[in-house]
Amino acid sequence: MDDSNLTQSHRIDADALEPVRKGNRFQLTPKILGRLEQLAKAHFDIRQLVGRDIDEWRRLSVDACQTLAQSVNASSQIENEHIRVEELDLVLAVVTQQEDNVVTAELSERAHTVKSIYEAYLWALTLDKKSFIDFDFVLEIHSRMFVTTNPLMAGRLKSKNVAIRGSGYDVMTLAPEKVPVYLRAICARTNQRLNRGQEFAEESMLLVVAEFILDFLAIHAFVDGNGRVARLLSTYLLERSGYHFARFYPLDSVILETREAYYQALFLSQKDWFGESENLTPWVEYYINSIYTQYLRVFQRVTDQRSDKL
Repeated sequence: MDDSNLTQSHRIDADALEPVRKGNRFQLTPKILGRLEQLAKAHFDIRQLVGRDIDEWRRLSVDACQTLAQSVNASSQIENEHIRVEELDLVLAVVTQQEDNVVTAELSERAHTVKSIYEAYLWALTLDKKSFIDFDFVLEIHSRMFVTTNPLMAGRLKSKNVAIRGSGYDVMTLAPEKVPVYLRAICARTNQRLNRGQEFAEESMLLVVAEFILDFLAIHAFVDGNGRVARLLSTYLLERSGYHFARFYPLDSVILETREAYYQALFLSQKDWFGESENLTPWVEYYINSIYTQYLRVFQRVTDQRSDKL
């Protein structure tokens, strides 16, 4: 069978710096509304269950460090950079204990790649930052993730056309000459909307984050590392928006388990990005379902830990 006949393709482009479609860019089903309501309660559930553990996490407890390290490893697997199960403890030792006891050069290089991304997570999640998101912050995240493993591209926007090919998709991403102005625009727009959501409850902050992640992935600002940066930004923005469960269980693990649905939701929602016929419903449904799964796993974990202490 000719696999090319099964490839889905499109070009991501836009003529305006904000969505042309007026009003919501997606529709919400009763199921998604129900999950949004449950997630809104998670602000209180997580605080009540973990109590002082939130402050302990801020002091970088060992358990939290291991959770972040596992998150980064799952992110690597999404990008098809696999670390075998039997080698994971060695990788985590490099990441969390500042030790280099990895026995092969290849695994050592992989471990230090994970370590750089992990340290970028720690930096972002403990940063005292007034704004939610801005252009320079996104570039700094990418730089910190890749400065030790690929310094020539770290923190640098793409300067050539980039196509995403594989898994049945062929997508030409936004032209490089448009990237700086569009990335600045979505950061400014998102920051403004999150401020309105926080101060005046005029927006659902969770839905604003969902839109931002989709827009960021559509822009595809960097030659490589866009998916990793997006997942870190998701955790960071959820944390800043009050969804503190996000840092207790890696979203990367949920996406890894549903990778085909992830790519399909992105493809369908980016087909007419920023255009009149744009419809982000597939992505919003996927993202909210994934965040809900993340929340359930955190809730179960902290409930089990609480029971163990009784």
